Amino acid sequence: MRLRTLPPLLVTAALLAAACGGSYTTRRASSALDFLYPGGAGSGEPAQSVTLKLPVRVGIAFAPAGDGYAQYGADPVPESLKQDLLEKVAAAFRSHEGIGRIEVVPSHYLKPGGGFTNLGQLASTLGLDLAVLVSYDQVQITESSRASWTYLTVVGPLLIEGEKNDTRTVMDAIVYDIPSHALLFRAAGDSKVNERSSPLNEARTRRRMAEEGFAKATTGLIANLDTALAGFEEQAKSGTVRGAGTPAIAMYDKSGKQIGGGGAGALGPGALAAVALLGGAALAGRRRR
Repeated sequence: MRLRTLPPLLVTAALLAAACGGSYTTRRASSALDFLYPGGAGSGEPAQSVTLKLPVRVGIAFAPAGDGYAQYGADPVPESLKQDLLEKVAAAFRSHEGIGRIEVVPSHYLKPGGGFTNLGQLASTLGLDLAVLVSYDQVQITESSRASWTYLTVVGPLLIEGEKNDTRTVMDAIVYDIPSHALLFRAAGDSKVNERSSPLNEARTRRRMAEEGFAKATTGLIANLDTALAGFEEQAKSGTVRGAGTPAIAMYDKSGKQIGGGGAGALGPGALAAVALLGGAALAGRRRR
């Protein structure tokens, strides 16, 4: 009854202020681990020894969303934007001599929970050796301040800059050898975008911030991927993927000559046989003495 005695402009302002007086959070995410291991981490077969013949052929794609995606709402990344972001990541890979052809894979080529079976199909169809799977997790928070409430009540909604929008984005890339199912290396990038908007421009502002968040996170991801790739190349020369306890790796150049090798970490079948023979010979020598 009291609202009927107020001027129409103040009634509208009061209603908008009441609608915007709280805060809410939107989260959208995709997971490469959910795609690779739909049964949970550790449900797949153990990784095998890795053999890379340089230059390797690489496929790069966004991991698809799983069943839990409905909890987070609609996909905030249009396919056109996904392809643009992946092209930027692919460009960083092309600067390395060990990388040959890079295929930017459309999202619909990967099925939720498709796992290594899906990757194997891609490898056969597109001629790939490695897969780069990009995941994202983006949280957008919108809240109204006390000052915006007062300003809305007195002046009206069209002039107010009272919504505080906070967008945080994490992008993660994991690189797998498809035949062996071995994780070679990973890298991540993140971003934070803050901006204020009027209630009428809130939806548009959030969409713009979402895209800006992905762009900035991609820039950080590319820088970290470049560092991780260089580190992997050096580590692989010692004969293991990431050091002791990880799959053995052998790399060969274009002429078929092995690059590095002889690491002290995980050992392949041939190396294990050699160690067993050496150990047996030493034991026999001690017994004779």
